[in-house]
Amino acid sequence: MPRKVVKTRADLASDYSALDEAFGSLIQRFTREQLSWRPAAGTWSMAECIEHVARTNSLYIPPIKDAVARHASSGPADQTLRTAGRFSALFLYSVSPQGKAKLKSPPSTRPVSLDPSTIDPEQSLHNLVATHREICELLKSTASTDLNHIRFRNPFIPLLRFTIATGLLIMAAHGRRHLLQAETVSQLSGFPKSAGASQQSA
Repeated sequence: MPRKVVKTRADLASDYSALDEAFGSLIQRFTREQLSWRPAAGTWSMAECIEHVARTNSLYIPPIKDAVARHASSGPADQTLRTAGRFSALFLYSVSPQGKAKLKSPPSTRPVSLDPSTIDPEQSLHNLVATHREICELLKSTASTDLNHIRFRNPFIPLLRFTIATGLLIMAAHGRRHLLQAETVSQLSGFPKSAGASQQSA
């Protein structure tokens, strides 16, 4: 059974910063053709992985902010963020890089184009970084709010309510899962070589 996850606000903010750097590195290292390459039908390119994480975050953030707005600050709060119980710990594990189950993404979070080459990787990265900035600002502005007890309505399963702390941990873990997926794409057979590599081998 997955264990409860506990992180400080500073550690979680660092996790989001690390994701920005790692996804940004992909954009810098690979060409648009490489970033748009799909290993097979029904799979995602690196650019689509970035787009998906950005879309997922953008749907989680509004209900989280709404929940915070409905609860007044109550003085110095617990600065650690933790999963609320067994179910939230299991859900967090399922969306993390360690999760083995293949999860079907909600339609609203999937890349909208059937042609991956139409996705602008830099714009997708910009959108992703913007969501991370919102999350980090939220972590700072709620220093007097206990995020381990305020719950928000899950945007994908309305009957399900997570604590805000769990939601923030989930978004970071979900980002790491798709970062690993994107990095794996570049290691697969058939991945297009860069123009520079092609010229060297000619």
